Amino acid sequence: MNNKFLKNYSKEFQAFALSKVFEISDESIHIHLFDREGDLKQFSDNIKFFNRQIEVIIFPSWDCLPYSNTSPRKEIISKRYSALRASKSADKNRKIILMSLDSILQKIIPINEIFSKSFFLCTDQDVNFRSLIEWLEKMGYSRQENVYSVGEYALRGGILDIYVPEIEHPIRLDFFGKKLEKIRTFDPSSQRSNGSIKEVKIFPVSEIILEEQTIDRFRQNYRRTVGTVQMSDRVYNSISEKVLVEGIEHWLPLFTPNLESIFSAFRGASFSYDHDLNVMIDRKWEQIIESRSYDLKADRNNNNKLFLIEPDLHYLSPDEFKKSIRFYHIKKIDEIFTDKLETIYNSTKDFSVERNKEDISLFNEVVKYMRQRLDQRSIILSGASEGSIKRLLNVLKEHDLNITRKIESVTEVDDHTTQIYFAVTQLDMGFSTDQFEIITEKAIFGGKLRSGKAAKRRDFTAVFEDLNSLNVEDLVVHIDYGIGKFRGLKNFEINGVNNDFLEINYAGSDKIFLPVENIELISPLGLSDAKLDKLGSANWQLRKATIKKKIKLIAEKLIKVAAERKLVSTKKVFVQNDLFQEFCNRFPYEETPDQLQSIKDVVEDLSRGNPMDRLICGDVGFGKTEVAIRAAFLMVTDNRQVVLVAPTTLLAKQHYEIFEKRFDSYPIKIKMLSRLTNASDVNNIKEGVSNGDINILIGTHSVINKNLKFINLGLLIVDEEQSFGVGQKEQLKSLFPKVHILTLSATPIPRTLQMAFSGIRDLSLINTPPKNRMPIETNVIEFDRATIRSAIMREIKRDGQVFFVVPRIKDIRAIEDFLNDVLPEIKYMVATGKTNNRELEKTISDFYYGEFDLLVSTNIVGSGLDVQRANTIIIYKAELFGLSQLYQIRGRVGRSNKRAFAYLVTKENANLTKTAKKRLDLIKELNSLVSGFTLSSQDLEMRGSGNILGEEQTGQVNEVGVSLYQEMLQKTINSLKLNKNEGDNSYLEENWSPVIRIPTTARIPEKYIKDSGLRLSFYRRLSNFKTQVELESLLAELIDRFGKLPKEIINLANILKIKEKCKYLEIELLEVGAKGITVKFRDGKVENVTGLLAFIESDKDNVKPTNEKLFIKREKGENLSSAYNLLKNIEKFLKKEAPSKEGASY
Repeated sequence: MNNKFLKNYSKEFQAFALSKVFEISDESIHIHLFDREGDLKQFSDNIKFFNRQIEVIIFPSWDCLPYSNTSPRKEIISKRYSALRASKSADKNRKIILMSLDSILQKIIPINEIFSKSFFLCTDQDVNFRSLIEWLEKMGYSRQENVYSVGEYALRGGILDIYVPEIEHPIRLDFFGKKLEKIRTFDPSSQRSNGSIKEVKIFPVSEIILEEQTIDRFRQNYRRTVGTVQMSDRVYNSISEKVLVEGIEHWLPLFTPNLESIFSAFRGASFSYDHDLNVMIDRKWEQIIESRSYDLKADRNNNNKLFLIEPDLHYLSPDEFKKSIRFYHIKKIDEIFTDKLETIYNSTKDFSVERNKEDISLFNEVVKYMRQRLDQRSIILSGASEGSIKRLLNVLKEHDLNITRKIESVTEVDDHTTQIYFAVTQLDMGFSTDQFEIITEKAIFGGKLRSGKAAKRRDFTAVFEDLNSLNVEDLVVHIDYGIGKFRGLKNFEINGVNNDFLEINYAGSDKIFLPVENIELISPLGLSDAKLDKLGSANWQLRKATIKKKIKLIAEKLIKVAAERKLVSTKKVFVQNDLFQEFCNRFPYEETPDQLQSIKDVVEDLSRGNPMDRLICGDVGFGKTEVAIRAAFLMVTDNRQVVLVAPTTLLAKQHYEIFEKRFDSYPIKIKMLSRLTNASDVNNIKEGVSNGDINILIGTHSVINKNLKFINLGLLIVDEEQSFGVGQKEQLKSLFPKVHILTLSATPIPRTLQMAFSGIRDLSLINTPPKNRMPIETNVIEFDRATIRSAIMREIKRDGQVFFVVPRIKDIRAIEDFLNDVLPEIKYMVATGKTNNRELEKTISDFYYGEFDLLVSTNIVGSGLDVQRANTIIIYKAELFGLSQLYQIRGRVGRSNKRAFAYLVTKENANLTKTAKKRLDLIKELNSLVSGFTLSSQDLEMRGSGNILGEEQTGQVNEVGVSLYQEMLQKTINSLKLNKNEGDNSYLEENWSPVIRIPTTARIPEKYIKDSGLRLSFYRRLSNFKTQVELESLLAELIDRFGKLPKEIINLANILKIKEKCKYLEIELLEVGAKGITVKFRDGKVENVTGLLAFIESDKDNVKPTNEKLFIKREKGENLSSAYNLLKNIEKFLKKEAPSKEGASY
C-alpha cells in the first residue's frame, strides 16, 4: 500500500496538502498516520498555519515501551483522553487527527466508558469533601505536598489543589465546610494564585479506574492468566489494596477485556499515511513481539508475569488492523487529489550561496529576490519566533524593504493583489504555489535566529564563550592588570547616567571597575587559588613578556612542522565524479549537513596538491567513519593505497567489517593486520601491500611500521587519536611524510584541539546527530545494590545488554561477587587488557552477537566497541576516570534509536575531590548529542593544552589562564605567518578594547533580567558578537525570553556597534561631549595618513586636530547616532577599499 499522497514532498508541503484534504472529502474527520511520534507537534503547528478553520488534534502514544515495567506519564494519559473528547465535541469544525504507529496500534478503552468519567464543580456548590478525594484517588491522581504536574493533588485544611487536564494552570479549591467558595488558578512554580474561574470539570489521569467492579475483574483475570498467585505477588497485592503500582497500565487487558481499535472513535473517517502502510505496521508489530520475547523465553518463576498477556489483547495485529479499517469504514484518500498536488508544488530559493560570499550583501540579495518574485505571487516571510521575525524585519527595513502586514494563516493572503506578508511559524523549508511563496529565516540565515531546538553550527572558538562564565569570587585575568578576584556586577550613576560595571579586586585592597561593554578584557584564570597582582606593579607585565617569549618558540616550531608539510607537494587526487557519486548513493543513511561539509572539506584537501592534515571531530556514532570511507574510495580509485590505524585489535576488526561491507561489489582488496594475524597471513599481507595487490590495509599501530613497504601509499587514517601517544603519532608522520593524514576523534586531547584552534591543523566538526538518535540519560549515584540491580534487569528485560566498566583489574572480583549474589540468573563475561588475546577477541565477539547479557571490563570498551543492543552502561568508581575517558566509555551505549542509560557510580560515602566532582557533574550536564567537542574544550580549560609539541598535558598556562594563553598563541602564529619584521610586535598584541564615553544609559536593567549571573552572561555574549546575524540572534533571544527590549539595551547594542567600528578603525577613545566628539587613534598613529588629511579637509571648519586627537564639532542631536554616523564618515576616507561593516540601527 504505497501512498502517493506525500511522496517526495517536504514536510511543510505535506502539511499544506493535508490542510486541503477536506476539499475532496465529505467526512468531518481525517486521520493522518506518522511513522515517528516526534513529528506530530511541528506538523500540527504547520497545518494550523495553512488552515485555521481546521481543528488539529494530536493523539499521543504512551511514552514507554510495550511489556515494560514503566508507566506512561499522567500528562500523556490526560492528553489521550483530551484528544478523544475533542474529536467528539459538538462543534462543527472539521478535524485532522495526527497519530503515530505506536498510538494507532494500541487498543483503547471503549469510548463510552471514557466519556462517562468526570466530576463537575462550581462555586457555591455543596461538595462531599471525602467523596471528592476518593474519586481523585480512583481516577489516578496522587497526593503530594505541593502540586507541580498534571495528575497531582495537595490538601491543606479546607484548601484542595489539583492539577487538572485541559486547564493551563492547576486549580485551588477553597472550601468553607461543604461549600465550595472559590475556584482559583495558580502558578505551580511560585504556588501563588493568578486568576479565578466559576466552574471546572475534572477528568481521569489513568486508564485504569480502581473501582470495586474493576478490581474484582482484574483479580479474576489475573488468576486465570497467571495461575496460582504467590503471597508475595506485588502486582496482585497492590491492586487488591487499591494502589496503582509502576507499570500497571500494561495489565490493562485484565482490567478491561473489551478493548477496542482506535478507529472505533473515528468511524467513517478519511485516512492517509506518510510511508508504505503494510511495511510500517509489520515492522511495528515485530517490535511489539520482540519486547515480549525475552520474558517469554525466561524462567516461568520470574516475578514479572507481564509476558503472559498475549500481544493481540492490547495491540492490533496487522490482520486486525486491516479488518478494523474495513469494519469502521475508514476511507483512504482519493488519488485524483494526490495527482493534483504535483501541479501546484515548487521548491523555493535557499540563500546559501549568497551567505557565503563576502563581496555581496546577503540582505540586498534577499530583498532583490523578493521584489522579483512579487510580480508573480505574494511572498510570506516566516520566522520561528516573535523575537526572530522582529529582528529580521528590522534588518530588511534598513535595506529599504518595509514589511508591515502580519498574518496568522495562509488563508489571509489576498487572492487579487500580490504583497509581502510576515508570520511566525515553525516551517523550516519554504515552497511555492501559484498563489504564494514562503521564504523562511532558515533559508536566509542557514538556521534559526532563535529556536528551542538543536543549536546552529558555531565557529570553533565560540566554544570558549560557553566555558568562560564568571561567578562571584572567581579569579580572573585582566589583559592590562593581571590576576584579580571578580566581586560581581555593580551599578553606578555618574553625571546623571546610570550604568553597570564589573568590580575586580587586586592585592592591597586595590580595585577597578570595568565597564560592561569592555568585558572581553577579562577571562577566567581557571584556578581556585593564586596570588593576586598589585595594581601599578611591573610584575604582571614581566610575567606576560616571559610567557610571550615561550609562546613564540612554541609557535615557531608548530609553524615549522606545518610549513614542512605544506612545502611538500603531492599528486592531486583526480575525482571521478560519476563513480564517486554512485558510491555515495549506496550509503544506506541520509547524510547530516555537517557530515556533507566534512566530506566536502576532505575532497578539497585531497585536490590541492599538498598533504592533508585534517581532524574530523564528531560525537560517537555521528558518521566520522563514512567520511574516512569516502576519502579512501577517492584514493583507491586514483590508484593509491590507504592504511587505517586503530588503537586496538577489536576496533580494527570492527573497521575491517564496516569497510568490507561498504566496498562490497567493488574490485577493491581490503585486509586486516593485527597481533592476532597468523605468521603465514602476515607474510602474504606484506607482499600484497608491497606489490600493490592490497588497496586498503587496516590494523593497529604496533603492526604499521617501517617493515611494511607500500608501493603507492596515499592516505593514512588515524582513528580514536586520543588513544595514541604523541610519540606514536609523530612516528606515523615521519614514516609517511608525503601522504594525506585524516584523524578521527570524538574527544580530541587538549594538545590536538589546541593545534586545531591555532590553525596548525585543519578541523571539521560533525555536530549533527543522526535521525532518531536519542541522548543518553546520565545519573551520578553512590553504589547502591538495589538501584544497580534494577538498572541491569530493566535493560535485559527489554532484550538489551549491559556494560559494567571498572577502572582497575583489581575491582573486578568485587563486581563478580555482586553479580553472583544479586543477579545469579544473568550471563556475564569478563574482559581486560591482560586477557589472552584470542580469548579477549572471542569474549568481545560473543558479546557483540548476544551470547551473554553483561560484559564486565576495564576501560578497554572505551576504544570504539559498537554493540547496538547494549543500551545501559554502569561505570564503577567513576571518579577515577578522566573526562575524555568517561565520555568515550559512556558513548558505547546509545548507538541505536532506543533510550540509553548511563550510571556513574561512586563509592559509598566517597569524599570526592573538587575536580572529580566537577568532572562527574560536567559529564552529566553534557548530555546533548553534540557535546564531544565542547567536552574537549572544557578539558582544555580545566587542564591546559600542555606542551603542544610534546607528551606533557599538565599545562603550562597557570600564569595567564587558558583563554588568554590561547589568544596569545593564536596571535603569535598569525604574526609569524605574516612574516612580520623582528621588531614589529603589532600583531603580537593581545586583545584591546576602545574606551567609549557617551553620556547615555546603556545596560541590562535588573527589572528586565533579575538574576545577576544571567545578566553577566548576556553582557559577555553581547560583547563578543562577531557578525550582525549573531547580534540579531542575541537580541531576538532576549525578546523571546524576557519581552520587549527596553531602551537601555537598545543603547547598549548601539554602543557595542560603535565599539566594534572603533576597533576596526584603530580608534582607542571616542568621547561625546556637549559641543562635539573627541576621537583618539590607537598609540596616536594612523595607517592611512592621506585619508585622514582628506577627512579633515572635507570639513575643516568643524574638524580640529589637537594633541594626537581629533575634535569634531556637532549640531545638537542624539548622541549614539551622531557617534556612529561620524565613524561611518571617517571610514569612507580611511578604508576606501574595505567593505563597510554596517549593522542594523535600532
